[in-house]
Amino acid sequence: MTVAELIEKLSRIENQEALVMTPGYEGGYNDVDYDILEIDMVLNVNSEWYYGKHERAEDVYGKYESVKAIIL
Repeated sequence: MTVAELIEKLSRIENQEALVMTPGYEGGYNDVDYDILEIDMVLNVNSEWYYGKHERAEDVYGKYESVKAIIL
């Protein structure tokens, strides 16, 4: 998802005062109360199920093409 796609989806929400939350680790929900980070990412470098598919460019060894990303 791109930033533009996220903005478009959020703009369709009727109540713009609605809270933004994320699922808890084993249940429940948490407020989103952290800063948004803009970083360079390398896509599709992790194949283990317990890792996210992508990795910070600074943490990947070797020559990979990176893209700009935001972390919510």
